[in-house]
Amino acid sequence: MIHPHAWHRRRTLVVLASVWTGTGIAAARPSAPASASAPDPGARPANWATPLPELGVPNLHLIAPGLYRSAQPRAQDVAALQRLGIRTVVSLRSFNSDEAVFKGSGISLVRVPINTWHIGDEQVVKALRALRAARASGPVLLHCQHGADRTGVISAVLRMTEQGWSRQQAMDEMFHGGYGYHTLWRNIPAYLQRVDAQALQARVAAAEPGR
Repeated sequence: MIHPHAWHRRRTLVVLASVWTGTGIAAARPSAPASASAPDPGARPANWATPLPELGVPNLHLIAPGLYRSAQPRAQDVAALQRLGIRTVVSLRSFNSDEAVFKGSGISLVRVPINTWHIGDEQVVKALRALRAARASGPVLLHCQHGADRTGVISAVLRMTEQGWSRQQAMDEMFHGGYGYHTLWRNIPAYLQRVDAQALQARVAAAEPGR
């Protein structure tokens, strides 16, 4: 029989461990969304990014005409991306290059390294500028490792700055669109709650030639 004090200590350690790893009590993460799962497919808003599972590219979605998002592409995905007419891949990964995957493909590569645990205005502006420049040459694929967190933030801010979405609309899509957002990253909803979309829009536009 376990002594009551020993049982209480063991239970406390389990709870603390679950909170630390991001798998435990929801009340320990007040800034995170209540759920990151996808809604019923029949209820998915038509203006959310369109899933393209039939192409086999992991977590591939069409955000807007000529703009796609995905998880890390693999060598076997290049042919599908070429069929989509992708001209440029913008990667948000900090410790991984796409050079081996896309070598000889004719697809241009742009890296805007972002760490998931440190996303701020500077990183977002660089990514939005890179996307805007790349889209001038044709269809673009935006990705990170999972196509969920860093890619989700850039997509959400793009919705607000370019497409006139409200903060709530952009956050609803990111956290409930079935992209796989990891609730461990509590800094992400906190950033989206405070981001000034109009200010970022002006900073991105200011980088254009002639401005």
